[in-house]
Amino acid sequence: MNTDTIKKEALKLSAEFLENEKDYRLGFIEAEQSNEKTKDFGEIAIKDTEGGVRCLLSADENLIPLFDKTICSKEFDDFYSDVLQSLKSGGRIILSGCGSSGRLAIRLEGSWRIAVTELCRKGYNADSYRDKVMSLMTGGDYTVIRAVESFEDYTSLGEKQARDLGLCEKDILVGITATAETTSILGTAKQALSDGAKVWMIVCSDPTPSVERLSRAKDVYCHRNCSYIYMKCGGMAITGSTRMQSSTIEQAIIGACLEMCLNCIFENYTTDIQIRKELLCEGFAKCIAAVSCKSCVKAIAEQADREAAIYKSGGLVTYYADEYLQDVLSDTTERSPTFCVPPFKPKSKSDVLPSWAYVKNPFFDTVSAWTRCFERSPRCIDYPHKVYENIGFKEQDILKIPKIDFNALCEFDIGFERNTEREEKNSLATWIGLEEEIPTRFNLLSDCYENVSVMVLAPGKGSIVETRMKIFEHIAIKLMMNTMSTVTMAKMGRILGNYMVYVNISNKKLVDRATRIISELCDIEYDRANYELYLSKLLMEKNGITNSSVVTETIKRLRLHE
Repeated sequence: MNTDTIKKEALKLSAEFLENEKDYRLGFIEAEQSNEKTKDFGEIAIKDTEGGVRCLLSADENLIPLFDKTICSKEFDDFYSDVLQSLKSGGRIILSGCGSSGRLAIRLEGSWRIAVTELCRKGYNADSYRDKVMSLMTGGDYTVIRAVESFEDYTSLGEKQARDLGLCEKDILVGITATAETTSILGTAKQALSDGAKVWMIVCSDPTPSVERLSRAKDVYCHRNCSYIYMKCGGMAITGSTRMQSSTIEQAIIGACLEMCLNCIFENYTTDIQIRKELLCEGFAKCIAAVSCKSCVKAIAEQADREAAIYKSGGLVTYYADEYLQDVLSDTTERSPTFCVPPFKPKSKSDVLPSWAYVKNPFFDTVSAWTRCFERSPRCIDYPHKVYENIGFKEQDILKIPKIDFNALCEFDIGFERNTEREEKNSLATWIGLEEEIPTRFNLLSDCYENVSVMVLAPGKGSIVETRMKIFEHIAIKLMMNTMSTVTMAKMGRILGNYMVYVNISNKKLVDRATRIISELCDIEYDRANYELYLSKLLMEKNGITNSSVVTETIKRLRLHE
């Protein structure tokens, strides 16, 4: 195509988006706003790594009073009461999420299963509760390691996955969405309500504007059997990056509810609920303080400097973890769409670029490591294309769907098997954990790498409050990884201010976010920014540019012609 043809095609694509996808123009949503505290983060991180770490963590410190307010609210009491009653009556708690909220749902299910296993080991009659908390990840467990384009754009996919679970009136579906409007999650909620189940939505943006503008939100929030907890945490530290503050507070609040249910069911705690709440508030505050302490900030900054140097020299990083593998995996997976870095590479794809970072378990082979990761056998979906047709997928979206069954998941070798491609020059192996003691197994495997490091919290006695589900240990690892990887990406030039200018436009919500970033940073109208985005996409395809982001190329081009 010549330039004039490309411009005409860009106008056509932009006109189609602006006319047909108005439901995905989400600039009015709180979680999509910029955070004033971190407006200069990208520039700070480049000049002062520890300063960048402290800048990000300042946004997390704002969550402490929000956690206290939420757990002491009437809405939380009602949520806890409903969940407890459901569990006692034999119902299931289905945690429904997509992307980062789906990964936190998987984390909470795993933590629940570990807690129940430990109760059984101690002699409690708890085995019947093992499967009572389930995660429902948009696209199934495969998407814990790699997002599938367009999946979250379909309410019908959420409905199908929820329908497969056969929900009933004893069950509760907990929809987890920072923006309160994620399409596939609302689909699961809509189906749950249709099946007679109760729905609780856990959100970080006021759902009222979404209800007024979006029919998919109105169908759920206005239903008599739907309730919600709204936690006003404002803009993310990185604008629109809901893998950060919103997923932290959602994980903490839902975890607190499930922890209280375990204590009530198995310790017969029917009184002193306020005391239990106070202990959880203390636990959350101590968790944030532990990650924000001087020694931890230093450890995070050192790892970020180390990784940035490795990436700039063309090297690769491989994390090793066991108990916290899923926490590390979530952060590592989320870097691909957020910062436009290569996604995890299946072992059979020799012609594909390896991901900058990867994660492995030094104690198990890949199949066993996946079971360890989920604390159960993986639940992958394997729908034939006819199913996607029947639930209304567009043909172009169906053609993009890869194999996402169990065999496809095991293509990602997260076990102790060697990966020589990652062990070459400028390689780095890093142990991630909570304690200072490093396992011998890691020391043996890391001998193959040129560089070795350790990033552990090493909390002092009492720094992390213990719970049955290890809520705060997992949140601490999440915060460490989110902060370190974000600072690293800033040092790689992939963040301007607090905007993720390397975001991958793989679904409609991300097209809208990319458009708003261009509009904001180039001071142009939304409609023109959207056209310029599509123009850059087509120009990059024509010129074979694959190592940059559409947003960045658009900003460069527009600023060049100012």
